Amino acid sequence: MNMAEISTVTDLDHVATLCDAMDADMFPNWNSHPQYGNFSRALYGAINAESGAYQPADFVICDGDAAVLFATASSDGKTVSALGLPLVLAPHRELGKKRLKKVFAAAFGKLNDLGRETGAKSALICGGADGLTIADHACIDQLATPHCQINAVATVSDGPQAIHKNLRSSYRSLINWGREQLTMTHINATNPDRQAFDSYPAFHAEIAGGSKRPEAYWEVFWNEITSGQGELSLGYLADGSLASGTIVIDTGDTAYYTSGVYDRSKFEKPLGHFPLFDAMVRAGERGIRDFDIGEIFPAGSASEKEVQIGFFKKGFTTEFKLRTIWTYNLNSE
Repeated sequence: MNMAEISTVTDLDHVATLCDAMDADMFPNWNSHPQYGNFSRALYGAINAESGAYQPADFVICDGDAAVLFATASSDGKTVSALGLPLVLAPHRELGKKRLKKVFAAAFGKLNDLGRETGAKSALICGGADGLTIADHACIDQLATPHCQINAVATVSDGPQAIHKNLRSSYRSLINWGREQLTMTHINATNPDRQAFDSYPAFHAEIAGGSKRPEAYWEVFWNEITSGQGELSLGYLADGSLASGTIVIDTGDTAYYTSGVYDRSKFEKPLGHFPLFDAMVRAGERGIRDFDIGEIFPAGSASEKEVQIGFFKKGFTTEFKLRTIWTYNLNSE
């Protein structure tokens, strides 16, 4: 790529136009995982559109007329992030080392500008989960502080028997029991059953509790699922009542266990094991390699409930992936 003048595009309409024109193959970090890619940008954007908690500040670094780094950024007045998630700095894959340094210098310069403009004191930046990425090295150069996120991951490309073999032994009887109790319906691109899908938000609110999500939030899930980027699995009891719901979102060869709700009042035994196993098997059948069951929280780092959910997830896991999350102290002087 020829040397040209480095500039920063901050007009949100212009940024959106550049994003729409992006050659995704040239920016592999931009949408490498559902948790930090296009799906989460849309999902958290829907939440923020209602709450207004974050001031959008997306930007693109350009080399002449060519976009060479994309960043979804926002500020809540304390931290620059991607609407609460670690922000992704996604550079063009064909930049040389010297140009990369200049491009990342411009990106970190913009983050510092956001600190001065919004009062934010730090930026939260997403690193890689398979070794250090270009963005990780840039964070090291900027003396950012690392901490580790642990995700439980299962290989699902080797078929149902291999998945079953790798389960925690106590889960196998629970999966067999759950299979006998539940009749599964799957909403996806080939079965875009809107009525069945619309039963899930109310079920989620009833069982999981918490604040009700806006319609736009659930519309993001619907759009992903019906475009072939995931699946909603609903489990019904013999009397026709809904007892379980599981949403998995796909990006590339990775599936992400995004939402799961199980009515534990129906039985003394837990219902969640079979629906999750079923979702893993189906993900493997549609070409997924890695099934990311989600983050694992060490004892003392989160609520007791979150720690226990992590223990549940570990029983399905074949490996753990460590992603570095960086805290960059902004120079707001």
